[in-house]
Amino acid sequence: MNSSLPYQHLKYGIQPPITTPWYYTPSPSIIPGLPDKLLALISPLVFYWVFSIFFHLLDVCSTRPPFSWMNIERYRIHDSEEMKSKNKVTPTQVFRAVVMQQVLQTALGYWWLEDDVEGSMDADTPIEVHVKAMQNLAPAIVRVAWILLGDVTAARFIASFGSHIVYGLYWYLIPMAQIFLAFFAMDTWQYFLHRLFHVNKFLYKHIHSVHHRLYVPYAYGALYNHPLEGFVFDSLGAVVSESFASLSVRQSALLFAFSSAKTVDDHCGFSLPLDPLQFLYRNNARFHDIHHQHYGLKYNFSQPFWIHWDVLLGTRWDKPNRPLAAEKHALMDAAEERRRMADEFRREPSYDSELSSDSGIAMINKEE
Repeated sequence: MNSSLPYQHLKYGIQPPITTPWYYTPSPSIIPGLPDKLLALISPLVFYWVFSIFFHLLDVCSTRPPFSWMNIERYRIHDSEEMKSKNKVTPTQVFRAVVMQQVLQTALGYWWLEDDVEGSMDADTPIEVHVKAMQNLAPAIVRVAWILLGDVTAARFIASFGSHIVYGLYWYLIPMAQIFLAFFAMDTWQYFLHRLFHVNKFLYKHIHSVHHRLYVPYAYGALYNHPLEGFVFDSLGAVVSESFASLSVRQSALLFAFSSAKTVDDHCGFSLPLDPLQFLYRNNARFHDIHHQHYGLKYNFSQPFWIHWDVLLGTRWDKPNRPLAAEKHALMDAAEERRRMADEFRREPSYDSELSSDSGIAMINKEE
């Protein structure tokens, strides 16, 4: 390597393409007539209620076509009657509380979010501004190539691939990294506050216990909680995540919409094997349902995306899942049949002694 040659001279071989990716639009707003700032505020509301209505229809119409053809009932986590008997709040009260919280969150968001300035990926910005921003990435790329490959090989590498690397970093890798950083920030904020609101008896009794009035969660009850908790958990959590990752308004719209849909799905009451938000995430409806049961209050604090904090800090529920409603009925029917057969042979049933404290029927007995 000829260290006397400065690596800076290589950056002039990088000429970013004067093109934009498929997802980018130079117009002031993605949807004509709707400013991006309002889109970021409206999108989580739309996703919340579209997903909630779908799962509500699934709940009330699961025994009717077309849902009955797919045997949706076998994926239900709790019986409908169990929801009515064990929940400590009515659906009407839940609906009113959620709407009120969303009004407050939207008002806070309107005050917090700023219109994007020129040079961001959202604003009505000339392509030359984006090209200049990509050129600003060139020195870092060249330095890495120079250190790893040496002057001669680095120069060839930059000449062949430099513009593609800069383009990919600027339009794809950096925006994706920002979104995942926002996911991490939101998960971290929610986990430690959620755990605090359980550990601290005052906070649980007077604030967080409101959310746990829903022993049997359902979709549109995902944001049912104390107003103070809604402000601290959700509103401030969104602000922290957006700021920590330096998201643009359009990226914020994506974050808010996706996290809203994910939160509803986590409370939907069904363990659906083909639901991408459930089979791609271990933090799903069945994972979170454990937390809503009395035996799981000290476990599964993670929400809404990943479970790394539960795993690292030992608060992940590592015992068998609670049986689904259909599995529960099958277990109880089988237990009743064994009792009947034992009575016929005039002997005590032996199956109870064979049940571990972690078995499905034992978990059912704990609840009743």
